[in-house]
Amino acid sequence: MALYVGVVNFDYLRVPGFPVERFFQDLMLDPHLGLAEDDLEDDEYWDGGGNGGNAFYEFDRAGMTKRANGWANQQNLGSTERDALLAWVNDLPYRDDFITLHLSV
Repeated sequence: MALYVGVVNFDYLRVPGFPVERFFQDLMLDPHLGLAEDDLEDDEYWDGGGNGGNAFYEFDRAGMTKRANGWANQQNLGSTERDALLAWVNDLPYRDDFITLHLSV
């Protein structure tokens, strides 16, 4: 069994306001945000924990897209807002289609 040691660096992104900011605020509270009941069994993410106004999660690109799209449906976003949210989520700095997020308020 190998031991892996990683260093965490924070590169905080400028969040462009609604709907992106609201989506990530809601995601911080519920990592299953926007997922349909059927998606929960196949959903893989890492919950690194958190407390108060902090949370760590790792998601794959497909999972982030599902969450954003599902949340947009729940919020009844118009096409312009939905497209802006999905574009922002798609443009996150994924590594090998995964991203670890530190969400903080």
